[in-house]
Amino acid sequence: MSEEKLLLEGVRVIDAASFIAGPAAATIMSDYGAEVIKIEPPEVGDSLRWLISRGGMPEGPDNYCWQLTSRNKKSIALNLKDEEAQKILIDLVKTADVFLTNMPFPIRERLKLRSEDIRPHNERLIYASLTSYGEVGPDANRTAYDSLAWWARTGLMDFVRPSSLSTPAWSTPGMGDHPTATALFSAIMTALYRREKTGKGAEVSTSLMANGAWSNGCFIQGALMDVEFTDRKDPPPRHPFGDIFETSDNRQVALAMVNALKEWPKLAKALEREDLITDQRFDAQGLVENKEDLREELSKEFGKRDTEQINSVLRESGVTYGFIGKITDAKNDEQFLETETLVPMKHEKMPGLLTVNSPIKISDEPKKQPYRAPVLGEHTQEILTGLGFDEDKISKLKELGAIEY
Repeated sequence: MSEEKLLLEGVRVIDAASFIAGPAAATIMSDYGAEVIKIEPPEVGDSLRWLISRGGMPEGPDNYCWQLTSRNKKSIALNLKDEEAQKILIDLVKTADVFLTNMPFPIRERLKLRSEDIRPHNERLIYASLTSYGEVGPDANRTAYDSLAWWARTGLMDFVRPSSLSTPAWSTPGMGDHPTATALFSAIMTALYRREKTGKGAEVSTSLMANGAWSNGCFIQGALMDVEFTDRKDPPPRHPFGDIFETSDNRQVALAMVNALKEWPKLAKALEREDLITDQRFDAQGLVENKEDLREELSKEFGKRDTEQINSVLRESGVTYGFIGKITDAKNDEQFLETETLVPMKHEKMPGLLTVNSPIKISDEPKKQPYRAPVLGEHTQEILTGLGFDEDKISKLKELGAIEY
């Protein structure tokens, strides 16, 4: 990671959001050098700080969800129910380029975080709004997480089931939040580009539901065109060219051979079973009619080989395949490391720690090395001093309960 001037250096972002989807958009901006000031309520902070302990998730030496989404940021603890804290918020807004929130609309109104409350104080400000179900409509005020608005509402949860009789599976934490954050990031950057051309700020928005619909767009578009999706009482039959096979060391390898006629001879050759190519059961027509026979033959061949051997024979073969990864594989995956999908994070208590990089690269535009997420109110004094507050004023604000540090 380079120490040279970064693309978004000098851009100030106010992260008045919680949990993952909204704040993660600010995280991407911070990777490119933006200063992100995270506003948190005193005492409890962002509820993401409590996800692991209250969500029954595996615990570790540090709060991994918080470290990922809140890296690089500065934390200021403001009690936005307090009038003095509200004044501090407006002082920050006047210095900012982006204001980001995902608070439900009733809370925004109560805490004066609506666009009409914020934007009049800074005509060049980009107001970024993240919602569960959109800015208008009967569900606009409803709260939700990505598991509901992104995963369940849009048909994704239903359609990944093997059949309609199978139990639906919950999404993993942040599964829809992080793609949605990337969409919000793109909206913010587009608005900043517009500001360069017009000098004017803007309001941008996206929702978990809209991003889930985009993710499931192929099938939703089919439904919009009256495609008939039959009720799946049983798992649909899979052709072996799009199936999963077991290796001798109990790993699973998936084939995704869309161009079957082109790739099938390559697979047979790689597995040293060229006899199958001339087997009449597996000619152009027989590949469909005799798929169970072919599945049996392929299962035997994959079962003879371990992961290393499968990679050895298939990597350069031209066959489209991949192993079903386990989460614990990532830190030792050479591809993850060389592509900087994982990068080092500065963390005083955990030297050598890696983190997941944001999924965007721009040529000749380096990112900063990620720095650990802040403790609650860690930068309150620093930020207020930067706004011109002296020590006495800061102490009085703390006594009043407007701030915490």
